Amino acid sequence: MNVKSVQPVSDYFKAMQQFKDARATNGQSHLASIRNILMLGKKLRTDEMDYLQRYDPSLYDQAKSLSMEREAYEDALQHSRSKADANYYKTFKLMQIAGQLKQSGSEELLMRTNSIQEAHREFMRSSKYASLR
Repeated sequence: MNVKSVQPVSDYFKAMQQFKDARATNGQSHLASIRNILMLGKKLRTDEMDYLQRYDPSLYDQAKSLSMEREAYEDALQHSRSKADANYYKTFKLMQIAGQLKQSGSEELLMRTNSIQEAHREFMRSSKYASLR
């Protein structure tokens, strides 16, 4: 056995640790990116939901809840008879969320509020909204 130096082995371990650290940092930045998408009220893609389910189950549950609430709101908007009805339902929904401020975390409520507002903005750009009186 011919061993010239221990240095290359330690360099290998340092490189592996740096790789693990970079990967962990990348995972944290990906979670932060997904959290920012939720904070903006945007919908998550399937791959982002899968990532959350794997790496942050509590945020996944929160995102799933947000998605279901948004879908219910969008369905209600589709059944609006007038623009005033759609605006009334938005106000009602936002007041309902504001009433829960003492019971729940403010980050979750901010996500819910932004999700409802984003869904309403999208509805206002639709042909369905344009056809309402």
